[in-house]
Amino acid sequence: MTDAPRNITSRTSALSRWLQFVAFLRFFSVILGYFYPDTLSENVFAAALDQATPLQSRTFAIWTTTSCMLCLLCARNIGNRQLYAATFGSFVIALGYFVLEHVVYETVPMKRAMQPLVVASISIMWMGAGFNYYTEYVHSMPAFSEEVTTGGDNKTD
Repeated sequence: MTDAPRNITSRTSALSRWLQFVAFLRFFSVILGYFYPDTLSENVFAAALDQATPLQSRTFAIWTTTSCMLCLLCARNIGNRQLYAATFGSFVIALGYFVLEHVVYETVPMKRAMQPLVVASISIMWMGAGFNYYTEYVHSMPAFSEEVTTGGDNKTD
């Protein structure tokens, strides 16, 4: 019976680690947007450099900062339904953004859109499939520091 909480914890930790990894990746875009806007424009909007401005790069960076923060907060509080939903929504927005920029506006070449599209798609599938599990079942589990006991094992002599 003690193997179940350990197994559940490892699955919870896997999503938490993924969200931390995604936040780490997004942090690079934040640095580029604030301090190297031309590099961000070249790396993301290579098909429309004439439309990219330093202001647009900073706006991209502030959105990325917000989504980075959401990933880190959700990784720390994986059972919080509202935070989980907001983080999930940030991946949907990112996916929609890059699909629109690539398909409709043709400002982001497929080579540049692949990384965010893959990360957002994996995150959407994982978080979507695990929504009830992480927000209901894991949320009701004892914290790591609490002792897990079973009903029949607590006999006093």
